[in-house]
Amino acid sequence: MNTHSNILDHTSIGATTPNRTLQMALAAWRQGKLVELIDQFNDQFTFTDHALGLEFKDKQRLTEFLAALQEHFPDWERRDNTVLSGGDRVISEWTLTATKAEPFLDGRPRKVSINLQGISVVQIKNGKIIQWSDYYDQLKSRRQGVAALFTEWIEV
Repeated sequence: MNTHSNILDHTSIGATTPNRTLQMALAAWRQGKLVELIDQFNDQFTFTDHALGLEFKDKQRLTEFLAALQEHFPDWERRDNTVLSGGDRVISEWTLTATKAEPFLDGRPRKVSINLQGISVVQIKNGKIIQWSDYYDQLKSRRQGVAALFTEWIEV
């Protein structure tokens, strides 16, 4: 997955600010370094994908989910359009693009574009992520087939 961001941080690059912590997490995610990404999370954390109805509090389970995202959408790109911060929270408004293969005529695959816009609200304490919540259009994600790929993760 690729991420691009415009982090609005006017502090020293060496400082561990909430913006810097999020920036390091997104850079690791962009590079497919899930261990480094998960290292940015506190031992006690909550990661919630509100559109898919998923919540993770276990680093191993979150790692498995993120690996599944990379497997299903190897070309996806997250572009952070606006990043705002205050106190221990960072809010990122983002656009996610990807393609997925689906059967077409005679079973031949065709590539279908996915384009979602959403926000992430991230709370950071002592340089670690303690809460990450993603919000985006649930109906659009279902229409574009994103939710269908992760039904095994959704607890009924």
